[in-house]
Amino acid sequence: MKKKYTAIIRKSKLEYVAICLELNVSARGEDLANVEKNLKTAIELYLEDIKEHPETVVSPISTEEFIEFIRDTEPEWYKEPCEELILRPLEIHEVPSYA
Repeated sequence: MKKKYTAIIRKSKLEYVAICLELNVSARGEDLANVEKNLKTAIELYLEDIKEHPETVVSPISTEEFIEFIRDTEPEWYKEPCEELILRPLEIHEVPSYA
């Protein structure tokens, strides 16, 4: 049975950006299909590299890196929240799992 990986995909100003939470691997693409394909490829290459170099330490994305990812891909429409909002909305386009 293959392990499943979780990805978060967000749209930045110019492109879509995806990150695999368990492996801390990221990819970019011009649309959802393209970024998903690129992330699957990046995950496969990373896993092959781990097999070749077993000393590689695999670690999930840290909280600080995740927050940076969210801030870097923050949509323009809520960069400046109004005073009534305490929490900022999190727009996530897709959360696929990869096997």
